Amino acid sequence: MILDTDVKWFMFINERVSTYPLIDHLMIFFAEYVQYAFVLLLIMLWWRNKKNDRVIVFQALFAFSLSYSVNRLIELFIYRERPFITHDIVQLVEHTANSSFPSDHASSAISIAVTLILVTIRFRYLWCMIAILITFSRIWVGVHYPLDVIAGALNGILIALVTHFLLIKQKTIADFLRRPIFHS
Repeated sequence: MILDTDVKWFMFINERVSTYPLIDHLMIFFAEYVQYAFVLLLIMLWWRNKKNDRVIVFQALFAFSLSYSVNRLIELFIYRERPFITHDIVQLVEHTANSSFPSDHASSAISIAVTLILVTIRFRYLWCMIAILITFSRIWVGVHYPLDVIAGALNGILIALVTHFLLIKQKTIADFLRRPIFHS
């Protein structure tokens, strides 16, 4: 029942693809390229090295790595074919026919965006909006079902929260983050 609803929502979205070429191009841009904006932001924060910038970068990369690893574990137990494999759809970007569940792009973008929200970085809500658009774009371009990106986003949120409120405060990590390399 949940998967049927998921497919119906996917088909509802996919029926609109190619109707609005400007939106199609925008979604392709978000699905394929905007994720690198997070990489550039983290590099900029590391180089800028003001206040806690490097700690923020460490925390974001830690959350990203952990959420990506959790996705790999989930994929050991749950395999879901991508929409373009099981349905006749409009697909805007090429993708390998690996497991669709959960979405790595959603986990990655959301884990970094939630980390930025938690550490109160300037423009944090803009980064959150960018992450949401990356997540939705993966459905629009035909490589994920809505449940895939919802699961990926939930994983990203949970991992960012656990990283911020539990892991970063652990003595070993806290001591590591007090090293001179993390402070200006």
